[in-house]
Amino acid sequence: MEIAYGKVPRGYLQKFPSSGAALPLAIGQVYIFDAETTGASGVNGFFYMDQSGPILIDVPGLCGSTFVGDVKPVKCGTNEPYVEPKGLEQVVKEHRVD
Repeated sequence: MEIAYGKVPRGYLQKFPSSGAALPLAIGQVYIFDAETTGASGVNGFFYMDQSGPILIDVPGLCGSTFVGDVKPVKCGTNEPYVEPKGLEQVVKEHRVD
């Protein structure tokens, strides 16, 4: 997986943050990504930021809230907060997407 974090491709606009550079990604965290475009399919998913770089993962039961720009982790199909599982490194190993 390759992520060009904080670099907006030519011909595209950055929506979030609306100005300035993106904040650095913290190691040991799960992130959601969502890329929309016109004339082609968009893409979304999750990745875990490892010391060696991002690892694409599937996170069963984790969805983003519908609040554009301030997406909160919720249990899929509900507005209940998503609770991160214990042993995150093991979850990453079990749900890695290759």
